Amino acid sequence: MKRIHLHSSAVVALAAGLVFCTLLASPASADDKKEALTAQQNAAKEEYEAAQEKLEALQQQQAQTESQIGTLEGQSAHIAAQLEEVYAARQEAERLLLERQNEADTAARALADKQAEYDASRDRCRDQLRAMQMLDGGGSLGLLAQADSLYQLLSFTDVLQQISTKNNEILTRLQQEADALDQARQAAEAAAREAEAAKAELDSQQARLDETQTQLQEALQQTNETLSEQEAAGQAQQVVTEAAKKAFEEATAALDAYARSQSDRYTTDDLILTSLDFRCPLDSYSSITTRFGEADPWGIPHRGTDFAAANGTPIYAIASGVISAAGPVSSYGNCVQVSHGTAGDGSRYDSLYAHMSRIAVNQGQQVEKGEIIGYVGNTGNVYGANGGYHLHLELRVNGSRVDPLVYVPR
Repeated sequence: MKRIHLHSSAVVALAAGLVFCTLLASPASADDKKEALTAQQNAAKEEYEAAQEKLEALQQQQAQTESQIGTLEGQSAHIAAQLEEVYAARQEAERLLLERQNEADTAARALADKQAEYDASRDRCRDQLRAMQMLDGGGSLGLLAQADSLYQLLSFTDVLQQISTKNNEILTRLQQEADALDQARQAAEAAAREAEAAKAELDSQQARLDETQTQLQEALQQTNETLSEQEAAGQAQQVVTEAAKKAFEEATAALDAYARSQSDRYTTDDLILTSLDFRCPLDSYSSITTRFGEADPWGIPHRGTDFAAANGTPIYAIASGVISAAGPVSSYGNCVQVSHGTAGDGSRYDSLYAHMSRIAVNQGQQVEKGEIIGYVGNTGNVYGANGGYHLHLELRVNGSRVDPLVYVPR
């Protein structure tokens, strides 16, 4: 079995350290500083989350306003298309109205001409009738005196009857023609009235559409002004959020640096990592939910790899080493840090296991590869389905976080 070899001086130093200093029982000044740094980190985190929440609310309002603008623009475009149709229909209605009015005027003139013709014919008939009445009023002697021949005398009555019949036929025909023209005039006038009513309706439609379009344009202007204000507020809030994020990251870095400075008291350069043959920290897990470098819910690159597993699943040391930290640490919850020593290339390796439900080792304790150091839980800041139970594994090389999956098998 490959092990980490400890010089006797290192063991003595570690044993002495166990008596005087652990994360769970450190000096009062160290505890005060840790509590102050933790409080500072928590306050910065709350400010960052509040700023991020406000920024997201502003962004949501902006998205809603943009959606309203899109809706208003769509409605305006629809009204504009309707206006074009109504305008074209109105132009056609004006043309048709003029045509119907001309037809009505033409029919009225034709009727007037026919009425004049009828009146003239009727006057001629009246004149003829009066002349015949005058002849008839002179008696038989008058007719005999004016007749040139016996035939003319005998046929005079028939001629009078024929003239009367012919006049009646002419007047009847003229009256029928006048009636037809009057019907045509009435139809033309009715068509003109219908055309005028249609144009009036189109005028009314155009007026209503113009009013609606004006209201839409006013609403668009107001909504665009609102969007501009929201964009300005969002940009200002973005600056506040970035500042809060930076403060949170700085507070976290300060707490991490302090934790490392405390854990360094339980590490030693005398540790020699004989091999980089790491093992998986869990015998079973459901999935890897978040990888190293992926953005977490707060937009910060993830510092390790998350293994989703059932609550209470045993966690194993990925390699032999010394427990350099064991206890609750801020957002990590219950966590354990193992110092694995220095490899042949001169690089120092440390691993960290966070969010444990229970810790199974003590600070300063030497552990072997595959030894149980704790159990999966959801302490600290966690998120996700099924209570967020998972192991957060970090691997540091010379103090810098690296992707654990580059070294640790799945």
